[in-house]
Amino acid sequence: MKRLTIIAFCLVAVLGTYNGTLAAEGGFRPLFNGKDLAGWVNVNLRPDTFSVRDGVIYCTGKPAGVMRTDRHYENFVLELEWRHLKPKGNAGLFIWSDAKPVSHPRFTRSIEVQILDGRETNSYTSHGDVFAIHGAKMTPDRPHPGGWMRCLPSEKRCKPSPEWNHYQVTCDDGTIQLAVNGKVVSGGSKITPRKGYICLESEGAPIEFRNIRIKELPSTGATAEETATLAE
Repeated sequence: MKRLTIIAFCLVAVLGTYNGTLAAEGGFRPLFNGKDLAGWVNVNLRPDTFSVRDGVIYCTGKPAGVMRTDRHYENFVLELEWRHLKPKGNAGLFIWSDAKPVSHPRFTRSIEVQILDGRETNSYTSHGDVFAIHGAKMTPDRPHPGGWMRCLPSEKRCKPSPEWNHYQVTCDDGTIQLAVNGKVVSGGSKITPRKGYICLESEGAPIEFRNIRIKELPSTGATAEETATLAE
């Protein structure tokens, strides 16, 4: 009887710890398991462009192209960490992407969340730009000086290579907000498409990603016209 009581106590303790862990995660689940690229699809890259090294996703940056999730997402909160391994590196995170490039030979119609190091002009920055590419539509939260469908960040918060940066991307009912290292700095609204794939972009420079996780939010009924193309 005493032994059964001890076993029961241990089970309660384990279940309590498990439930506490779930509560701490706040509804998030991993998009990267730390071991392999399960759940991701190579769209137009070499087999070794993206790989897993020491618990992180490593990208060589060559050739240019994308790796996408294996299914569409509509409304969600996405978190990830990234770092460029060399100064001036370029990459990106694509939101609500088509299955494959159409109007551009390497990149897909989507909303791009810029992942850039150490470059800045009056038209773009290295600190959290959000913009529509290759046929997507977006109204930026602040007008772009050149009239582009691009929101420049309100504050410079990105750390330089090779430090890690944290992005939180909140996408809901055709709106997007980007928080860089804990503070919202850019976003947009009236976005089309507003349901699609999530992509990691390879664009010439070695980069690492880790701690990629997502919390899905309730659907707001994206129509067929508001939905990115599906893979065949």
